[in-house]
Amino acid sequence: MHNSVLGAVQVLLAGVCWGTYGTIASYLPTTIPTLAVGTVRLGIGAFGIAIILLIRRKGRLFTPGTRFPIPHIMIGAVVLAIAQTALYLGIRSAGVTIATMIFIGTPPLFSGLFSRVVKKERQSLDWLLSSLVIVVGCYLMAISKGVDSQGTALIWGSVSALIAGASWTVVGTMLRDMQKVASPLDSSLVIMLASSMVMLPIAILQGGLAWIADSKVIVLSIALGLLSGAIPYWLFTTGARSIQASHAFLYGLAEPITASFLGMVVLGERLSPMGVAGYLAVVCALGFFSFQQIRHANREIGLG
Repeated sequence: MHNSVLGAVQVLLAGVCWGTYGTIASYLPTTIPTLAVGTVRLGIGAFGIAIILLIRRKGRLFTPGTRFPIPHIMIGAVVLAIAQTALYLGIRSAGVTIATMIFIGTPPLFSGLFSRVVKKERQSLDWLLSSLVIVVGCYLMAISKGVDSQGTALIWGSVSALIAGASWTVVGTMLRDMQKVASPLDSSLVIMLASSMVMLPIAILQGGLAWIADSKVIVLSIALGLLSGAIPYWLFTTGARSIQASHAFLYGLAEPITASFLGMVVLGERLSPMGVAGYLAVVCALGFFSFQQIRHANREIGLG
């Protein structure tokens, strides 16, 4: 198989694996503290990545001389903990389909705003149009059930997913900066492990970890950590080497599509007409932005 084709398949599979998070998490007992879910997922995910690195490097975890910037680790760990907690709260309140779409749809918006406000970088018209459509789409999904008790839960869940998306933007920035001195998997391992350690004492104070003795919870926790954590990180970082960076945006659409498909088919979630309109708006905006990124990249290398 050609390297670029194999890389595309790996990145697509990574998106599919990430898309299973919401459905797997929805089967966990609601009595489990939200911080505990994130602690276990990140801890098992970090362990899985460590095993992959040990196998790849024949018993060595990190490359000799690797130095991680401590401020990036601290910021990334705390913000990743916020992202994990907010996303799980969003899934509990708004459902897998809506929470995942808002979580996946908003990072390009927040990333562009960060670049514009902090780095003073001009953003393209493609980004502006996509961001406006995403904002409208997220708004339509958030208010799609009115203002009754169910609608209020949906709004709070949508806000939680929005916070998760904004937090993930910061985590992504920390990871990109760390990758100047370490590999993507090294960076992911360190931040995931640090984040789980940040959440662990709070999770214990919040309700302890006795619930993990339940065999069903153990299986689901391992699935969260490996299937929606370590494995997709490994697939993505491996496959991304063989494809154009901008194409990863397009293949990344596999995550929200998988999540929404599982939410509707496995969990039986249904969207109102307004929710469907918002959902389609976010998908179209992400697709448009991804295709435009590919066009720009092709122009730079003289392919179009």
